[in-house]
Amino acid sequence: MAPRHLLLVLAIVTLAIATATWEATTSNLTVLAIAEDMFYNYDFASQSVSSSNVDWPVCLVFYGNADVNKVKGIYWGATILANPMYAYLNDGAGWVWDPDRGTKGVVYSSYLGGYVYLHMRVYAPNPPDYMSNTYWGRYVVATAHYDQFPLESWSGYTEYAERHLASIASAKGYATFVDWAYFYNPEPYRAEGSHIWLNDGYATAVYVP
Repeated sequence: MAPRHLLLVLAIVTLAIATATWEATTSNLTVLAIAEDMFYNYDFASQSVSSSNVDWPVCLVFYGNADVNKVKGIYWGATILANPMYAYLNDGAGWVWDPDRGTKGVVYSSYLGGYVYLHMRVYAPNPPDYMSNTYWGRYVVATAHYDQFPLESWSGYTEYAERHLASIASAKGYATFVDWAYFYNPEPYRAEGSHIWLNDGYATAVYVP
């Protein structure tokens, strides 16, 4: 059964002005809420909440009995071959930053017609490395993108990466609900330097028993 998302609401926030070493820019940054929990719909290049300091849209929810390491274990385990990015999360006990390098593997992308790195960063407060509420159980949120292989001269295509990750989970027997809920972070195709945007604004849910 897909997780309930009827209580997912937009929260109006004031965005701080910040400068990061590397960042991208969006006009869609906001807070999403489910029951007592809240999280931003993008991750950040540093521990500063700003619409000019984002990395990628949140596009995946792993729910049921999920935690960060269990979800990474569905794919390639934890990677050290990536810079950390940061999610800002509130599991009902106050806002905290969570850094993550993610899980990353080399795959063939039928969307782009070649080999790429498929990279997903997985977020939840640590400890306990998951968030929880009565609707989604224990859950984590994630961002996803491709990196150019092997030189990583560009990164992006979140929509393709999300669907690719969903297909891997589905092939391994996990119940998967593509484009399950609207997360208010659509990004039409465009290049912002080496950062290639593409996202339809809908997140995929994967049930983890």
